[in-house]
Amino acid sequence: MREKISFSLSKNREFVTFILIGSCVVRNLILIFRKIYPDNMRFTIFLITLFSLFSCATPSIDVLSGQESILRSRGRYESYLALEYLEFSRKLVAVDDKKTAEYFSKKGLNITSGDEAIPENPIKWKADSAQMEEMVMMQKRLEQVLIDQQLKFQLPIQLAHLTYLYDCWISRESKVIFRSDELAQCRVRFSKLLDEVEQYSDERVKDRQLKVEIIEPKFDQFEIFFDFNNSKFNNKANKDLLILLKYLSGLYGDYRILLVGNADRVGNEIYNQQISHKRAKMVKNYLTKNGVAENMIELRSVGEDFPDLLTKDETQQQDNRVVKIYVLRGAKSFENFPLPLIENFVYRESLLKSRKERGLK
Repeated sequence: MREKISFSLSKNREFVTFILIGSCVVRNLILIFRKIYPDNMRFTIFLITLFSLFSCATPSIDVLSGQESILRSRGRYESYLALEYLEFSRKLVAVDDKKTAEYFSKKGLNITSGDEAIPENPIKWKADSAQMEEMVMMQKRLEQVLIDQQLKFQLPIQLAHLTYLYDCWISRESKVIFRSDELAQCRVRFSKLLDEVEQYSDERVKDRQLKVEIIEPKFDQFEIFFDFNNSKFNNKANKDLLILLKYLSGLYGDYRILLVGNADRVGNEIYNQQISHKRAKMVKNYLTKNGVAENMIELRSVGEDFPDLLTKDETQQQDNRVVKIYVLRGAKSFENFPLPLIENFVYRESLLKSRKERGLK
């Protein structure tokens, strides 16, 4: 009997030793393989998964970080959502909320493994009872949007960000102290984006032919940046406008130009809406003076609502002081193209171009 027990303990020690050695070996294999074959995604994913099996103590955020470059190249709703949770977890770690960071890192890993992304439950996070009715209503609206698989294919970035904003609201801003709009940034942005997505979805349903029209539009994008609190062109803006005119002079056939004015988050919303409109108007006047027909130009101004980089209030950010110029070829109007859809197509085209330059399919 003693011999059997001794034999069993010996076997257990051997198994633990095997696990510890295996963990180090697999981790080293990942580092070596990614240096030698940086573009072989499938085998890299296999090694990362194997490492996560051997290393139970490894924080989920580290495992998810190891998959970051692979997730960025996939271009699907699930991969974008995992990246949103990764970035959210990093922000939580920065404020020393490691428990919540670990929770959302695991959620991101589960999504990459094929689990369904389920919006957070307000009751689980002990949300403010006064906000509970609004949260439940918003959750139902979000779930209705996420049911549409075609919408996930067409707007993967926007839907991933929408899902993250809801979870951010429920997990971080569902307490009484976050009732004001100034503090509940995730809730405010979630509500605005949800309205945009629902509007696009409703318009698409009304006219099924619309899907045929927007499957492969051809967009080109240019950007004109502005100095702080200014709507006049600086030297760089003048150079970029000359590049735009040269491009337009080489176009043939139908095309339309959409100008979208933006502002950073310094100042109040009304002022930022006004200055973003002035900036777009300046670009339009420049184009018409240089031979572009006025009826070929459409103008929108969004103030601080669609920033390239999310910042706190009163933060100067030149990347957000911009007029984005979208050139649509082969169509007579931007009427059927909501701004989130345009941005999604532009991002996809830039991603495909980048992959092609790197020799990837």
